[in-house]
Amino acid sequence: MHQSLTIGFLRRGYSSTGGVEAYLKGLAEGLRGEGHRVVLLGTSEWPESEWPGGEILRCKGATLSEYSAEVLRQKATSGVRFDLILSVEKVPGCDLYRTDEGLHKAWLAQRSRYISPWARMFQRISPKHREKLRLEKQLFTPETTRRVISLSHKISGEIRDLYGYPENQIALIRNGVPTRSACTPEERVDARKELGIPHDEKVVLFVGTGWERKGLRFAINAVESLNDQKVKLLVAGKGATKRYASPSVRFLGGVREMTMVYDAADLFLFPTLFDPFPLATLEALSAGLPVITSAANGVSEIMTPGVHGEVISEPSESSALVTVLRKWLGILNDPAKALQARAACATLASEFTLEKNLNETLAVIREVIAERE
Repeated sequence: MHQSLTIGFLRRGYSSTGGVEAYLKGLAEGLRGEGHRVVLLGTSEWPESEWPGGEILRCKGATLSEYSAEVLRQKATSGVRFDLILSVEKVPGCDLYRTDEGLHKAWLAQRSRYISPWARMFQRISPKHREKLRLEKQLFTPETTRRVISLSHKISGEIRDLYGYPENQIALIRNGVPTRSACTPEERVDARKELGIPHDEKVVLFVGTGWERKGLRFAINAVESLNDQKVKLLVAGKGATKRYASPSVRFLGGVREMTMVYDAADLFLFPTLFDPFPLATLEALSAGLPVITSAANGVSEIMTPGVHGEVISEPSESSALVTVLRKWLGILNDPAKALQARAACATLASEFTLEKNLNETLAVIREVIAERE
């Protein structure tokens, strides 16, 4: 693929601290670096300065259906000839769909296990959920979508089993993060001072928005159950802090530059109910943090329990979380074992770089273009 291509990106909404936004910007930068034109079909929230090259076609997006219709209108009337459309939104008619959110049908089934009968009934009749399921069903047909990029084996299986989408049109491409050097003892001391963390306090870190889905209440329960005032849960991300308030928790809000936060932490705790392959978990590993997470986290597929942290089968099992938290806090009290664990985590993350992700994504784009010619 030596010719310059015009590639459209579909993303409805915008978050300055969002992992999907960070990924799309990184991919677009990489494509621009190879000489391709990248155009975002985005809603009004996107600042032009935040999109590589600043080329944005504005789409209305009060609902997913409205956004889908606006994308079609822009393709027909903007005068831009797209060689390929890459979407992270459930918009039928894209060439390449990336499953950053996973399958809505699978998420609703998982969520049903943790909510009340009344909430389950509302979930079934919710217009928002029904709309998303309808568009998702249309999306996962080989005639509508040429290729799907899946972020985990689990998601690939759900696409195949729930919608019958052809397995040979699903490409498994893991997220990637920039490589980083190990945090020095001096940098760690500086980071903890900057965040006001006492030198003898153990910091368990949780990162993300959408706290219900990411299992924040389970993380809080586990840290509280330790009954140790020297262990605190640090939460980076936006949410209803009053609902989750606890003496064991400190909320940082949305953080754009996370390096210092990872440097200040000891462990990463993420008992998520549903997450294809969250960047935050990979970033934590890259920073040398052992990860305690659930099997519903796609990153768990690349981890070796006991080496890179632990993987629990059920995020709501407080006793299991407390057990592994105590185990790893004990390991990290031994300087030699802590150094070994941090090195193992960083080494694992170094296998999943942005460059590798870009190359694998470009290979799929080449295949789709070649099939069209």
